[in-house]
Amino acid sequence: MKKNQGFTLIELIIVLSIVGVLSGYALPSFTQLSQNKKMDGVRNDLTVDLQFARNQAVMIQRNIIVCPSVTHNSCANDSNWHKGWIVFVDKNSDKEYNQNDELLHVGNATPKGMTVISSNHRKKIRFNGMGFSPGTNLSINFCDKRGDNFAKALIVSNSGRVKQSKPIHANVCNS
Repeated sequence: MKKNQGFTLIELIIVLSIVGVLSGYALPSFTQLSQNKKMDGVRNDLTVDLQFARNQAVMIQRNIIVCPSVTHNSCANDSNWHKGWIVFVDKNSDKEYNQNDELLHVGNATPKGMTVISSNHRKKIRFNGMGFSPGTNLSINFCDKRGDNFAKALIVSNSGRVKQSKPIHANVCNS
């Protein structure tokens, strides 16, 4: 009786074909999962910083500002949060970061290809000593090359509550 010592070439080709087909189905799902995790990570980072700012405002009874920043030593005059952001104690209540203010945290730029943009009407978030964020509600939208169907958002209400959400308006990634 002869013992089998390995695979035949036909068996190997069949197994490799099956593995190739299954990998073809799994790869797009893995790519989607990876992109979702990157976006969730950035959104979670900003959520944590906003909640930290609110808690600090209540604890020290001072205004805390969170604003987009490229240089990390001043607030940017636009609504592009994907370049980074800063959290600071606004000691002189001018809503600008300057020498008298205390920098509490710096948020770094997002991964390449991701945009984080807030509404044009409100570029900075101020939390007062009561934890409120006076002004209009703020939406911050997170987009990547996949477009509106995969967009995510953060909503900051006047009461200071930070909520993760889907974007409120359509076409947020193309604006």
